[in-house]
Amino acid sequence: MKLFIITILLILIANFESYAQIKVFTFNESKDGGYNFFANNEEYCPVSIKIDFELNNLISINGNGVTFVVPGRTKKFLLTSLNLVKKNAAYSFKSNSFSNYGDVNLTENNLSFIYSLPFETGKSFKVDQGYNGTFSHQNENALDFTMAIGTKIFSSRAGIIVKVVNNFNENCPEKECTKYNNYIIVFHDDGTFSKYDHLKRNGVIVKEGEAIVENQLIGFSGNTGRSTGPHLHFMVYIQRLKSIESLKTKFKINNGLENEFLVEKETYLKNY
Repeated sequence: MKLFIITILLILIANFESYAQIKVFTFNESKDGGYNFFANNEEYCPVSIKIDFELNNLISINGNGVTFVVPGRTKKFLLTSLNLVKKNAAYSFKSNSFSNYGDVNLTENNLSFIYSLPFETGKSFKVDQGYNGTFSHQNENALDFTMAIGTKIFSSRAGIIVKVVNNFNENCPEKECTKYNNYIIVFHDDGTFSKYDHLKRNGVIVKEGEAIVENQLIGFSGNTGRSTGPHLHFMVYIQRLKSIESLKTKFKINNGLENEFLVEKETYLKNY
């Protein structure tokens, strides 16, 4: 008879404006001389799981304190096996797990990718706060585009929608209002993510699991969460286990034949 022990990982995403539950579940099945340890990942992107074991007369074949990467939408993914050390002796284990989106050990990504401006063709908008900005972008490579509530937001890069928050209407300039951000998170094919923040309530028109193309309408700007005025907050990043590594990215500007890193207080035209 197999023994099933299921652990639901209610994970808080570090450095995000809103805490989010990651839908990944670990469980084990007993076997002769130990256990097999599995994971189900219901997310639309890979998830990294770090597991620390307290082992009594057992050994993990993959080591202890190891971070495993579970592919998106995967069931019964084998993480490790716990094998008996001494036969005919009692054995037991305890485990502690932490998870986050993506491959947290990612070392290679397409840093040369040129992004599209996240707004409508024929429009121009000002970058009110740039990379490492003094108000809320300290040590963060993010951009704030000043735009009226309800402005159309277009995807800067193709990917899979992995997270949507769409139901808040509150805002204030203090950090405690970060929990009221409406946002979209997109997973890209090189393992990076992009995030579109402060969207209007019910202003997201894509759904989790949807594949999007570059320059696709995905939602409408707003003034939710930690904000001093209507704008779009945009960031590209690598997810680490308990933090994020934000990236400076170049954008196509004007007719799309030019590209550059955007500069605070400058206005940029999208005519492509």
